[in-house]
Amino acid sequence: MSKKIIAILLALTFVFAFAACGGKTEDTTTTTAETTADPFAEVDDTTAAPAAEDSTAAPAAEDTTAAGAEDTTVASQAADASTVAASESTTAAAAMPQTKEEIVNYFNTAINAVKPNAKSITRKYSKITLNGTPVFPSSINNILKLLGGAEEFLSEQLAKNSKGEETYKGGDIKAVFPVEGESYSSKLTAADVKEAKIVEKDGKYIIRITTVADGKSDSIKHGQGHAPKAFNVVLPGVVNENIPGVAAGIVGTATMNYPSSTVTVTVDPATGRVLNADYDLKWTINFDKVGVVIPFTTNDYFIINY
Repeated sequence: MSKKIIAILLALTFVFAFAACGGKTEDTTTTTAETTADPFAEVDDTTAAPAAEDSTAAPAAEDTTAAGAEDTTVASQAADASTVAASESTTAAAAMPQTKEEIVNYFNTAINAVKPNAKSITRKYSKITLNGTPVFPSSINNILKLLGGAEEFLSEQLAKNSKGEETYKGGDIKAVFPVEGESYSSKLTAADVKEAKIVEKDGKYIIRITTVADGKSDSIKHGQGHAPKAFNVVLPGVVNENIPGVAAGIVGTATMNYPSSTVTVTVDPATGRVLNADYDLKWTINFDKVGVVIPFTTNDYFIINY
């Protein structure tokens, strides 16, 4: 994903560099962000574990006046079995994490087991769209008008770099599944997480993790900040390394910030395996020297095959 995005950004930097020589008056171009359904909205918004069935009531006593000692033993065994069942039900209910820290730790354990254990992953899609209103100086808007307009140009480039279904195996899983190129998939702590929610549905756990927003940086790396600990973020260092010297002198250093982003996973509690993962990354590139701010959304949906 990064290489494709970098190609778009580099194309833009040449536009920025050319236009920056022609004027400084700032203006904006308006883009409507694409809205997508919240998959977590389909389940109850709660972190409570499912309630255990009420098995505290003892079964009705049988008439043992005529049955004798043998029937009394059978009734006792039945009561013991009921007690064991109640105990197992309570244990299962207690197993679902409750606090933010417990949910984050459970998520980390499950998601970090994907790369070493999955036989393959199927990425159903990778969609890149604008996430709000890009800001450009009027000089850049004038240049982009020659390419059909800012919104049209950006949307066309992003659509070209969105992808359909692809399946990955072996080393390609490490290269594609978040965090790309790393052996881990999450280094999140409770302090990195704005909100962690879990529900049980159809015998599976659905977990949604929302990260704390990251401020602007020109040097953040994987495993640092908040979102870069669990998402395939576009790193500012990679972008800046690929901006040609002449353009870099005009547009300045690119910085990235990552607004709160979400990852939603379905986990089989019987095995602890992640069955699917929906990553909704928000990220913004800033060229402060020329007054450019472009917000993006990258949405990747994975199915994990064991």
